[in-house]
Amino acid sequence: MHRFISKRSWSLGLAVALSSASLACAAGEPESTQVAEALVGTEAVSEASLRSLSCPVGGSMFAPGEVSLPERSEYRLSFTRDGNTAYYHVDLDEEPYQAIFVTHKVNGHFTPGEIVPFSGTFQDSDPFVTPDGSTVYFSSARPVGGQGPQRSDTDLWVVRRGAGGQWGTPEHLGPNINSDQQELYVSATKDGTLYFASGTFDSDFNIYKAERRGPGYAPREKLGTGVNSDDYWEYNSHISWDGHVLIFASLNRPEGYGLGDLYASVNVGGRWLKAVNLGPSVNTEKDEFHPSLSVDGRRLYFVRQTWNPFVPSDFYQLDTLCLLGL
Repeated sequence: MHRFISKRSWSLGLAVALSSASLACAAGEPESTQVAEALVGTEAVSEASLRSLSCPVGGSMFAPGEVSLPERSEYRLSFTRDGNTAYYHVDLDEEPYQAIFVTHKVNGHFTPGEIVPFSGTFQDSDPFVTPDGSTVYFSSARPVGGQGPQRSDTDLWVVRRGAGGQWGTPEHLGPNINSDQQELYVSATKDGTLYFASGTFDSDFNIYKAERRGPGYAPREKLGTGVNSDDYWEYNSHISWDGHVLIFASLNRPEGYGLGDLYASVNVGGRWLKAVNLGPSVNTEKDEFHPSLSVDGRRLYFVRQTWNPFVPSDFYQLDTLCLLGL
């Protein structure tokens, strides 16, 4: 694995995000407050839910012994709307070395993961499933056209279920999205806009978006300075389903807690506000990356890893209300 690899209206959510951004410092609130309120909206939160809220520092391990297993590394977790089906990728000891798995929640527990039918031949990673479970976007080194050796760079692909529920043939997302660099970690909004990272392991990564245009996509656009920088890597971006909050990983920033930290930016009037570190509710002295959100924005999932000494990665989770710093 390449490591360097609402119940309220949006107008109310927008007002909260703006007021939080301007008042958080004065009120002593964490910067991540604006992110939590944009994701959830405080009017949708009952006093009872706040009283029962559990916020362990750094989150808690997700599905230990079921999905998070001590003997292997798991990466990029993505759920259907009901939370009962999840896709993720696993590092393997033999070829193709990376494959996409699926697991289902049955009687409160997740079944042993199985390699999905469209993976297992070439290196596949970073799955993102749409809420209805009909479409999976992913990164892959498979050859375009299905013939020839595995590629040295990864591109973005999509696979869809047919009328009978079986997975079809993966489709390359084309030159408006893919390049001769590495394209990684795609996610989508409800209007079909894709967000992803592009770059090289020898230089840096930035985050891009590509809007739907007819049957395909408009040429990709690099996000502005609220998200991207000239000095640090920005990658592993996950967009909320409504398109208002972008969570991503960044390396070695001076305000960071460890090698990689999770950051978030809120979109206000089409502009991405300056990204904020999600703070000690999420980030630790270890390495946090590969974020994803539940469709309703109430749960944040991410990967934590130790590199020296090497400890296989696992999934962690957090109620996004914990970002309020309560």
